[in-house]
This record gives sequence, C-alpha cells and structure tokens, in this order.
Amino acid sequence: MKLFVELRRRNVLRAAVLYAGAVWALAQGIAQLGPFFGAPDWTVRWFVLACVVGFPFCIAFAWFYELTPTGLKRESEIAPDDPLARSSGRRLDKWIIAVLALAVVLLITNQFVLDRGASGHAQSADAGAIDAALAKVPAKSIAVLPFVNMSGDSANDYFSDGITEEILNALAQIPDLKVVARTSAFAFKGKEEDLRKVGETLGVATVLEGSVQKSGDEVRITAQLIDTRNGYHLWSEKYDRKLTSIFAVEDEISLAIADKLRVQLVGGSGQPLIRNATTDPQAHALYLQGIASIARRGSELKDAVLLLQQATARDPGYANAWAGLAQAYELLPWYDFGEWRSSLADAEQAAKRALALDPQSGEAHAALANVLRDRLDYAAADREYREALALSPGSSEIHNQYAQLMGAVDASGEALRHERIAISLDPLAPNPRYFMGSELLSLRRYPEAMAEFSKVLEQTPDYVQAKFLLASANLFAGRHDDARKLARAAALQAGQNPETVDALMQAYANPALRNAALPRVAGLGRIGRQHGAFARAYWYSLLGAREQAIVSLQRWVEHAPSGERFFGIIFLSKQAFDPIRDDPRFKAVLVKLGLPYRPDSAGTN
Repeated sequence: MKLFVELRRRNVLRAAVLYAGAVWALAQGIAQLGPFFGAPDWTVRWFVLACVVGFPFCIAFAWFYELTPTGLKRESEIAPDDPLARSSGRRLDKWIIAVLALAVVLLITNQFVLDRGASGHAQSADAGAIDAALAKVPAKSIAVLPFVNMSGDSANDYFSDGITEEILNALAQIPDLKVVARTSAFAFKGKEEDLRKVGETLGVATVLEGSVQKSGDEVRITAQLIDTRNGYHLWSEKYDRKLTSIFAVEDEISLAIADKLRVQLVGGSGQPLIRNATTDPQAHALYLQGIASIARRGSELKDAVLLLQQATARDPGYANAWAGLAQAYELLPWYDFGEWRSSLADAEQAAKRALALDPQSGEAHAALANVLRDRLDYAAADREYREALALSPGSSEIHNQYAQLMGAVDASGEALRHERIAISLDPLAPNPRYFMGSELLSLRRYPEAMAEFSKVLEQTPDYVQAKFLLASANLFAGRHDDARKLARAAALQAGQNPETVDALMQAYANPALRNAALPRVAGLGRIGRQHGAFARAYWYSLLGAREQAIVSLQRWVEHAPSGERFFGIIFLSKQAFDPIRDDPRFKAVLVKLGLPYRPDSAGTN
C-alpha cells in the first residue's frame, strides 16, 4: 500500500497512462499516414516495440522527476505537502484525457478507413472478376427474367410466368442466339439482383425484364432490354392490349429484341415466332396454368393433364396446348402417376395432333421424340429430336433429352456435346449436369464425373440419384471410405437401408466379404427409377456373382416397362457390368433392347 501511495504521489501512474495513450495515438496516426508517405508495412510494428522498450525509462523518469510550472525538478526537491505536486497531477490528468480522446478518434477513423479499403478492394476484385466473365459471353445472348405480376393477386403469377416462358420459347427458335432456359432464368424470380451479376452467373450479355398487369380482358405489358455489361437500356416498350391479342404482343416483343441484337430470324425478318395461337383467352389461361404445373413436376403433372385437356377442349385447334398435353402425358409414368403403355399412347396422340396443326412446333416434335425414345424406337426418336433441334436450336431441354438418347446408343461424343450445350443454356438446372456426369462415369473419367455430380449437389442438395452416382464414382476410383459415406447418406435420404448399401460397398472393396453380402442383394427392391430386378443385376455383377446377375438382367428385360428399360440402358455401360460384358447372354440382352445403334452423326470421345 505504501508503494502504491508513493506511486500516486509522484504521478508515476498518471505518467504510465499518458505514455500508453500517446503510444496508442501515435501508432494509429502512423498506420493512417504511413501509406501516404510510402512507409513500409513494418513501421508501426517497430514503433510499438521501441515504445515498449522505452516504457521502463518513462516510469523511472516519472519516479525521480516532477514536471512543475517552473520546469523539471527532482522529486526530492519538492516537499510531500507542496501544492506543486498536486498541480502537476491535475495538468497530467488533462493531458491524459486529451490524448485518450485523440486515440479513440484515430482508432475509429482508422477502422473506418480499413473497412472501406477492404470493402473497396473486395468490390474492386469482384467487379474485375465480373468484367472478365462478361467479356467472354457472346454478344447475342439473353436471359428472359420472370416478368413481375403487377395484378395485385398472386393467383395470377401463372399468367406473368407463362408470358415469360412463351417469349423465351419464341426466342429459342432464333439461330445463333443463346437463350437461357426457364430453370436458370426463374431462379432469380422475386430477387433484387445486380444485373451484372445475373449476366455473369447465366453467361449472357443482355437480360429482358418486365411486368404484366391483367385486369378483366385487358393486359398491360412493359418490357425492357438491358445490357448486363454496362447497365444501359437497349430498348423498352409498353403495350396495352386486349387478351385476344396477347400473342401479337409476345411476337412483337420477340421480334424487337431479335432486331436489336441483330440476329438472323427463321424465315427472314418479320417472320412470326408465335404461331397457331388461340383466340380464346380462357383456353390460353388454362394453357399457361398447365405449363406452370408441368414445370413443377411431381403430383402437379396430374393437374397439368386436366388443365391442358380443358384448353384443347375449348379450342381443338390450339397446337401449343396439344404439345404441352403430350409432354405432360409422357412425364406421368416417370413420376409414378401413370401407366406406361396408356400414358405413352395418349402422349403420342396429343403430339401428332399438335404436329398436324403446326408442323413447325419444336415442342411437339420433342414430345413425340420422348415417346419414341421411351419405347426404345431409337432411329425414329433420333429423327424427331433432330427436327425439334432444327426448329428450336436454343432449347436446353431438347438438347438434354437428345443427349440421353445418344448416351444410351453408345454415341458418347454426341451425348457430351449436347449436354455441354444444355448446360450452357441452363447453367443452374441440375439434370443436364447429372446426365453429363453419368456419361463421364460410363467413360471411366471419374474425376470429371465427380466434379459434375458435386456441382449438381451444390445446386440441388436433395438430388438423391446424383449422390448415389457420386458414391459410385468414388467407389470405382478407389476412394472407398468417401463412397461408403455418400452411399449411406443417399440411402437414408431415399428411404433405403443404409446398412445394406454400406455392406455391399464394403464387399466390393474387400472380396473376402462378398459371399456374406450376396444375400443382401436378393432383398433389394426398386431403387428410385430402377426396377428391382435391374438393381439386383447391377449389384450381383459388381460383386462378381455372374449367374445371378445375368438371370436378374434377363428378368428385368422381360418385365420392366419400356420407359424404365430406357433408364436402365443408360447404366448398362457403367463399370458395374464389366464382369459380365463378354457373356453371350449379356449381348443377347443388348440385342433384345435394340442396341447398339449408332446414328451417322455420332461422335467419338
């Protein structure tokens, strides 16, 4: 206590606080002004170290000397009760307050400068990256962002979304124009995004955005075309029309954009892009609701069928509605909402009705191609896909579906080429990347396959089939622990027994465990879209049980519906079937499936 009292009397504590505050303030000042004078980065660090070394000398000086109004005096020259000691303390208190206040101001200022500098640096880096990315995108490229529903009723979202999709499909008919597909464009619905960032993400130089306001039988559509590279408005227009002339407005918008982007139109300038529409506004509304339900997939496909049936009943000459109905019918059995034979028959009838009304409908040709593909009529499907792509070269969905056919018939080069086009047109959609990864897996290009499946799961974490194939790619690449972890997670997510999948994975990695694991294969049922017999053939072959694999594969060919057989064909080229690939009975299965078939245009790896 005596020492503490003596330190206070001699103002040593005040001197220590003043010294520390002054060092702090000076360090902040040097940090701010140093870069301006070109001081090296280590300046502040060495300044602080020097001050730390000087601190004991400061304390010693304060112990032996006192600052008085008449100058420095030795502490021994001042009596303990002399007022000079108290006045020195008060003077030091004022200096301490001033220095600490200055230090706090400098600290706040310095932090603000650092934050702005870091933010500016990050923004500058981001802007530079976006500029570099946008410099590489083709000038003739566009994303049609979802038009905003201004009607004040969310129930009318289907109408504004439908207008967006019809304009998008119209632009997809234009050769040499990159048009981003619905899935990726609609990922920005309801979001206030920087259009430069949208351009970078989707790989487009322009975006079309607008709004739709519907009231009774009247509609107001506003649209504006914007350059994503600089934010300039290239074109804008407002349309007030009756619903009966909605198609003319859509066509006018599409033609105006095409003219602004200086692209060559199908059939020459002025050729309508919206054909064979309806004069019945109610039929059009039903069609728009129907295609919105198709986009959502799942159980809403049943609603899509009912809505499109009503649309075609109101206007039997509405080609687009017939094409949409064909698509909905073909999709039903894939989601277990329809029987294969009858659904495909209905889809074929609707597609042919659409083509009779409009032979130039790319969507109708694609729907018919899907039916023919599901029936394993490869040559006829190939012709329809080619016709569909000639009419709608910018359709990501058609490229993706055609790529699947090419992969099934062992035309890997063409499969990869069309999937790459599909990905470029729909970069945020999971399916094109999934099938790209699947084809790369068939080609034993495991690192590339894993990269594609990983991107799919980044975008769509609940894509179970992608997780299973990522596990398979890891398994075949020798990364057994990663494969088991992924397979267990996928099995759990799909409602399968993780222990069964894990045991089969272990048995593949360790041949000594295979005999014990084989009984588990016999208990496998249907896995996703894979027929149970096919799933058993897959695992029997993978574990070297040749006879059981062949028998299961033969049962699958005999009993699986045609659509499920097509899905299985995509997997027949995977490494799992290598142990039985040279068996004459395996080749007989291929013959029964009509394989191999190689169109003249099929590429190579």
